[in-house]
Amino acid sequence: MNKKLKVQKAAVVLPMAIGFLMLTLTYAGAIWALAAGGLAARVGGWTFVVCKGSVLLATVLGVLRSPRWGWKLFVGRYVYDWHCPRRAVMQALARFGWEMPQLWLGYMVSQWRVLTGRIDGVQYLGGVTFVVDQERHDGMSMGLSLGCFVNIWISDAVEADFEKQVRYRSGQLFMHEFGHTVDSLRWGWLYLLVVGIPSYLSQVAELASRGRHQHRHLYAERWANKNAEHYFDIAMRDLTPKK
Repeated sequence: MNKKLKVQKAAVVLPMAIGFLMLTLTYAGAIWALAAGGLAARVGGWTFVVCKGSVLLATVLGVLRSPRWGWKLFVGRYVYDWHCPRRAVMQALARFGWEMPQLWLGYMVSQWRVLTGRIDGVQYLGGVTFVVDQERHDGMSMGLSLGCFVNIWISDAVEADFEKQVRYRSGQLFMHEFGHTVDSLRWGWLYLLVVGIPSYLSQVAELASRGRHQHRHLYAERWANKNAEHYFDIAMRDLTPKK
């Protein structure tokens, strides 16, 4: 029993330590870039400073607007997949460097929803932070996956046992969007170009064509389904909700 507890503790402590180490290295890299003297290095360094400054501002404003949700979003930056130590380590290694562009966008969108009051809950699952608005009245469900942040708009209530709801009851959209986060971890800085932007344009095309263009047939949507199927270990033909 003691050995098992030590393994579980290590599975939590190790990813946290790696995450903070990677974050420290990104700060050190930015300081070096600002001091290096080259134009490209300085642009990169100041870009990092601006991004971190905006994160700090968004966090402060979000916590002031709603201490509960603003703080949970901030904590979500450091939540990893505690059930899968190997995946948790990969998340810790990638989050503050490899996934930085989409992580920044996802966090800013999430805190903006806190500031505008369009949030009903924040849930963690598999190292992913789900930001939920459950007050849609048009019957449609939507999701936006950026880094480890998944913004969800649904008309159903989120149950107390979120993991069971996602795994066994009405969790298709959650699982599908989770699948996109796997591609974020896989593609890193290329995620927005390979997955994010094409997926967004495909969704817009479907809405504009009133269903003649099938968004769910896009390669990125099929990837997300396969990723979710592999992670949740269930057989699914199509996780993408039909609009």
